Amino acid sequence: MDVLSGQNLGMSDDWPAPGHTFSYQMSTHLDGGPSFDLDITAPSARPSVDISTFRVGRHGGPDGADLAFRERLYGLIGAIVVAGGHVEAAMKRLVLLLRDDQGGFSLVDKTWSDLHKLLVAQSRRSLPQATALAVTLEWGEANELKRRRDDAVHASWWNWDGVGVIRSRFFRKQDGANIVCTFEDLEEDTKLLFEYAERLDLLLGADWPQARLPRRTS
Repeated sequence: MDVLSGQNLGMSDDWPAPGHTFSYQMSTHLDGGPSFDLDITAPSARPSVDISTFRVGRHGGPDGADLAFRERLYGLIGAIVVAGGHVEAAMKRLVLLLRDDQGGFSLVDKTWSDLHKLLVAQSRRSLPQATALAVTLEWGEANELKRRRDDAVHASWWNWDGVGVIRSRFFRKQDGANIVCTFEDLEEDTKLLFEYAERLDLLLGADWPQARLPRRTS
């Protein structure tokens, strides 16, 4: 984590930003990412600022490379969101099935963590699926799938080309952190999350309604 003394980025068409006393140029290299330059302004009232909290922009607004970068980034983040939704839906189906509850998803409208706890409890019962469920849940934990989903969804992404694939995360009762990864890392997150959803759904067997779209003929 980079911490800069007396520096915060103002978002103004003017430069330095109105009301900002200090203006700097900075070269930085976050761990695991490329080196890049930033122009920094800071109001004099701030003694220090954490780089993970910066508002980031580009002089003149986004250029073509920024837009291309965003298209790829947003596609991968969207895939992670979809995969995470599939996981939570699969967990809800299993909770209802294993409790022999004929109600709808509204009865299990809970967080990922709460659904996981409910399934752990079910895996300790004398159920045909118990052993396979325990193995599947352990696989999900070993691959840190909730953390992967959360790091994508609950983050402030640096959606600018040339700085690497960076997001800022703000954990409770902690300073912010910059997480540096690659597009390939996000592809791996997506793959594992979809696999987890499939593993959970397989435990339903034929005991949950299914639907299939017709195969296209041309």
